[in-house]
Amino acid sequence: MGLKRRSLALIACVGACVAVIFTASSDCALAVDAPPPAAPPLSALPTAAPDILANPEYKALFDQMFANPTNLDVTFRFAEMATQLGDYEAAIGALERMLFFNPDLPRVKLELGVLYFKLGSYAMAQYYFKSAISGRNVPAEVRAKVDAFLAEIAKRLSPTKLAIYAYTGLRYQTNADAGPDGLLVHVLGFDAVLNSQFAKRSDWNWFYQTEVDYAYDLGDQRGDSIEATFVGYYADQFTLHQFDLGIAELQVGPRIPFSSNGSVKVYAIGNALSLGDAPYLFTAGAGISTRFFLPWGMIEPFVEYRHRDYDNSTFYPTASEQTGNLVDVAVNINSTIADVHWLSQLYYNHNRVVDETDFGFNSYDQLGIEFGVPIAVPWHGAPSGWIVTPRLGGSQTNYAVPDPIVDPNITRIDSEIHFGGTLEGPLYKNIGLKVQVQDSIQHSTLPNYDLRDFQISFGPTVRY
Repeated sequence: MGLKRRSLALIACVGACVAVIFTASSDCALAVDAPPPAAPPLSALPTAAPDILANPEYKALFDQMFANPTNLDVTFRFAEMATQLGDYEAAIGALERMLFFNPDLPRVKLELGVLYFKLGSYAMAQYYFKSAISGRNVPAEVRAKVDAFLAEIAKRLSPTKLAIYAYTGLRYQTNADAGPDGLLVHVLGFDAVLNSQFAKRSDWNWFYQTEVDYAYDLGDQRGDSIEATFVGYYADQFTLHQFDLGIAELQVGPRIPFSSNGSVKVYAIGNALSLGDAPYLFTAGAGISTRFFLPWGMIEPFVEYRHRDYDNSTFYPTASEQTGNLVDVAVNINSTIADVHWLSQLYYNHNRVVDETDFGFNSYDQLGIEFGVPIAVPWHGAPSGWIVTPRLGGSQTNYAVPDPIVDPNITRIDSEIHFGGTLEGPLYKNIGLKVQVQDSIQHSTLPNYDLRDFQISFGPTVRY
């Protein structure tokens, strides 16, 4: 009985740990050999935003350049400061003025390529990058930087986009079997002492997680694309092998833009899950999501339907009692307000088993929220690429009817809160390190489901 009942809590934890994330594809046109830009008129000078001109040093350089446009040193210093202040258009105007007077300046062409790249004008960026390395005696560091940018432009302009993420390592849990905090539980409505084999136990596991995101641009004027995401996960317990867990999920479907900052996606869902190295769960379903890009960030509401078919096994002989239908309604928010970047998800799950008459106690409604704040970690005053993300979340799960085996007079209601954080960053090229810490606390109307679990995981990551 203990394994069967606790499998519900275990699978709920799995759902919170393994997320499927979809990436947006860009509507880009391929332009390998852009024509050179026309030389600016002698009277043309870069303009600067009025608020930026309030900077005294910037205003002084602007006035000097206006008074003596042939002074390339002043022009270059102005372009540097304009770039630092984010006035890319003014910096581009200044650098292109320099090339008009002296076209043999590969470093200036490199900087122009970088600026156009930042503005998303990949054709012009490509032209200047290629021009920067077209002459003789090009510095090695310039050529290396150009090659990296050209590779990234080719990736962004390609109709096919592929991103792969892999994470492996070790995880320690103080409550790996989702056991209750105490041995005093309810059975048939009476107090009973739980057998010690079902008590809370700690364990280590080795895990592997991978995510593959694929998008293909159909090349029409609207910007339609096909997107697919595959998520795979496996955890091998050191001691409690009845909780060895494997997950494979695929989502695929078209994304259709309906405005310059919005799109809708319809997708099919299929997954399989093993528990104790035996088939446990198969899912088939569909979903629809809408993504909006707003001045303050991105918002993505979605609805998913899944039919979940559970299989009995040696460790879980009554798993099939959970077979039913699940509807997920959620909204993801990725925003930056007042220079603070934050992520959140608000979700509602409606789960109903097929046999409500006999197994209605496995039906539930769940409402929850997740919140995180990614913070860049500087090193010697410059960005290091490392991100620390404090996280906080919680949920309440209301079951439909009492479980007569546990207590026929009390309906189960679980309130869960978890907090922790993630530290992730690069070690060498596309290889990084990730450390996760989380403490979960669950209180229930039944002592059988009062539990706490602290876990820490760490290991290398690879991004492609």
